[in-house]
Amino acid sequence: MIECTIDSGACGFITKAKVKRKGLGFKVELKTNCKLLEKYAEDIESLDKDVVFKKMPINPVYQKADILHAVCPVPCGILKACEAEGGFAIKKSIKIDLEEKEE
Repeated sequence: MIECTIDSGACGFITKAKVKRKGLGFKVELKTNCKLLEKYAEDIESLDKDVVFKKMPINPVYQKADILHAVCPVPCGILKACEAEGGFAIKKSIKIDLEEKEE
């Protein structure tokens, strides 16, 4: 099982995601205080293994995220966890740092 913590930034929500390989797919569990992510979690609790190979426009993880803020990092984090749990990539964390610079 892969467990990841996703800090969504300005909204202040921290999401704990657990992804476990189950048969030919993945079981996804989210723990969050975000009401939109709670609803989203119901739609993605069971995913096929090929989800990590589908492009964004046809990927169910992104298609079902249409209720979320456009830059919510949770869908990306879920796919990264699925990829690692499925053995399709090394288990390496991802990170986005924003830094304001003067022009």
